[in-house]
Amino acid sequence: MKILIPAAILLTAAGLAACDRPTSTTTVVKEPATPNTTVVTAPTPTPPPTSTVVIDATKPAETKSSTTTSTTTVDTPAGTATKESTTTTTTK
Repeated sequence: MKILIPAAILLTAAGLAACDRPTSTTTVVKEPATPNTTVVTAPTPTPPPTSTVVIDATKPAETKSSTTTSTTTVDTPAGTATKESTTTTTTK
């Protein structure tokens, strides 16, 4: 029994040493092949014809203006208070 254990150890060590072990690992990654693609684009639309607007700078713009003034008087315990409002409206 004393001889069996050392013999088994030697046989196991010799068997493991005889195994084919790789010294380095290499991984090869292949990129997938890209399929041939055709890109179809729609033709760009042509812009509509432009029109020309001529503004006569010598003629002034017509404007209308109106002013409204209102006065409000309120009696308070301290006396009379007056409020005056002026509203001006201008239209072109």
